[in-house]
Amino acid sequence: MPFFHQNGYKIFYVDLDEREDTSKGLPLVFVHGAGSSHIIWTLQLLSFKKTNRVIALDLPGHGRSEESPDEVSIKHCFSHEVAALVNHLGLEDFILVGHSMGGGIVMAYALEESFKQPCAITLVDTSSDLDLKRLALGLVRETLDDLTLDFDFESMGDDLNGFPMQQFQDTIKSVDAKTLLRDLVACDHFDITDQLGSIKMPAFVIVGEDDDITTPDMARKLEAALPRADVAVVKEAHHRPMVEEPAAFNKMFRSFINWVEEKEV
Repeated sequence: MPFFHQNGYKIFYVDLDEREDTSKGLPLVFVHGAGSSHIIWTLQLLSFKKTNRVIALDLPGHGRSEESPDEVSIKHCFSHEVAALVNHLGLEDFILVGHSMGGGIVMAYALEESFKQPCAITLVDTSSDLDLKRLALGLVRETLDDLTLDFDFESMGDDLNGFPMQQFQDTIKSVDAKTLLRDLVACDHFDITDQLGSIKMPAFVIVGEDDDITTPDMARKLEAALPRADVAVVKEAHHRPMVEEPAAFNKMFRSFINWVEEKEV
């Protein structure tokens, strides 16, 4: 599995591409949320690798990536790691996708004009203001829900043939408390609400119907504040719809990808 070096430490990423025609399909770059890793995007990597190049990184201090010596920040650290990956891979036209804190990273990335800009972004269960006082009760509720959460893996069909689903489920339910706490501190300092009007590329906002952290109402406000955005609600999903209802999530995301790719032709 590949790594690249950034400011003296190693960043891990996966890069999969099983397209028959590599001239078709935009690259998809996935950014995970707080206390997580690239593993959270496994069901999307498996599904979209046949039509698109799919890339997902472990942010510094997450998964297989080494710790960054810099102070953790969404705008000044994590978004720069994503930019370093984009540069390392030489990407030009791509769709940038972020979940929860990762959505904040995607928005911070889109606001930095010096970065290679994506042709579109997808924001999953996220907000432009990740103030913990506002999100704390939802975080508690979602943590309790995770203890009894059932995943709809059967709906994925042949995409998961031979894949160790129990291991995957155990992995995404496990959280390193130290890493999560550090990420939540970074989230607490993130608020770019007054800058949303400067994000000019198309944006697709996706939210779980039962998300207690970043609610559907927050998602609709985010969509309204972005100049070129649409919103979609995944029924019977909480804060991680790409895992909880992967078939429904992937269908919505596929429609957006197709629309973007038609615009890019």
